[in-house]
Amino acid sequence: MNMVAVRPPAVLPPAVASGLAQRHLASLDGIRALAAFLVVFYHFGLPSPGGLGVLAFFVLSGFLITWLLLKEHDNSGSVSLKAFYLRRSLRIFPAFYCYWLVVTGATLILGRTPEWPQAISALFYVSNYYQALQGDPGTVLSHAWSLGIEEQFYLLWPGVFLFLRGRKMLFHATSVIVLAIWAYRLTLVACQVSQGYIYYALDTRLDHLMIGCWLAAGLHGGQLRHVSRMLCASPWLPLAPLLCLAGSARLDLLWPSVYRDTAGFIADPICVAALIVQWIAFRDHVVWGFVNWGWMRYLGRISYSIYLYQQAAMGPAKRLFAPAPMMVQLVAAATSVILCASASYFLVEQPFLRLKQRFEIVKTE
Repeated sequence: MNMVAVRPPAVLPPAVASGLAQRHLASLDGIRALAAFLVVFYHFGLPSPGGLGVLAFFVLSGFLITWLLLKEHDNSGSVSLKAFYLRRSLRIFPAFYCYWLVVTGATLILGRTPEWPQAISALFYVSNYYQALQGDPGTVLSHAWSLGIEEQFYLLWPGVFLFLRGRKMLFHATSVIVLAIWAYRLTLVACQVSQGYIYYALDTRLDHLMIGCWLAAGLHGGQLRHVSRMLCASPWLPLAPLLCLAGSARLDLLWPSVYRDTAGFIADPICVAALIVQWIAFRDHVVWGFVNWGWMRYLGRISYSIYLYQQAAMGPAKRLFAPAPMMVQLVAAATSVILCASASYFLVEQPFLRLKQRFEIVKTE
C-alpha cells in the first residue's frame, strides 16, 4: 500500500521513524507473506497456526488503514470518505468477485450444488455472521468470513476515525475500545456463548484490528515512544514476541478454545503489533532482513490472492501428486497457489490498482 511520506515524531527510535517515513512501509509485505503461508500450510494439513496468520492480517489491516488515514488527515486536515471507499472497493472487490464466480461456476460445472446460503452471504461480505450462527459448511468459500470482518471494519472505521481524530482522542479511545472488547469477549466465554460465534463475529474479533489502529495512533502521536524504544533496544528482541507466539500456538493445540478465546486472543495481537514495530526498525538487519527480500515482498504483494485461492488451488495439486512424498505434494500445492495468485494479481488486481491510483493521496507542500 502506497502512502504519503510524512515524517513521524522525532521521539521514536530513529530506525522506526525512518521506516515509517517511507512511502511504502518496509517489512510489512514480508509479514503479509508469512501470515498467508501460515494459512496455506494449515489448509495443506501441516501443524501450522493458520488462525494466527488470519489474526496477523487483522492487526496489519488495522495498522495500515489507520496509518493511511492519519497521513491523509495530516496533509488535508480531513479524510475524503468517498475516495477512501473507492480505493478500498477497487482494491478488494474485483479479485474477490472474480474468485467467487470462478469457484461457484466450477461447482456448477462439476454438477454439484453450491452451498447457496453461504455463497450468498460471502457475496455480500457477511459470511462471518452466517458461519457464526449457522456453522461452517467447509467449502472453498469458508475463508471469506475473515474478508467479511475486514470489509465491515473498513465500512465503520473511517467515520469513527474522523470523529476521534477531530477531538484529539484517537489513541486513548482505541485503548478503551480494545479493553472493552476484551471484557465483552471474556463475558461471552463465561456465559458459554458458542465458540463459533466468538471466532467468526466482528464484535468478538474487532480488538485485533483495533490493536493495529492503536499502534498506528500511538506511533504517530508519540504516545508509544517509550514502548517502541524498549522494543527496539536490541536486534535480538524480536525473538521475544516470536517465542511468545510459538508458545501460544502450542497452548492453542493443548486447550483449543479455552486458551484461544481468552488469553490467546489477547496476547497474540499484541505480539504481532510488537513485531510490526521491530521488523520495521530492523528491516536491514542480517537476521531479520529476510522479510524484505524481493521474493518475500512479491509474495506479500500477492498475499490477498494467495489467501483467496489457497484452498481451491491446493486440492487439485494434492490429488494429482497424491502418490508422491509429502514434501513433493507441498511444493506442488504451494506452486499451484502462487501461480493462481499471480494470475489473479496481474490479470485482475493490477488493472484496478492502476485505476485506484487516481484516488491516492497527493502530497501537498
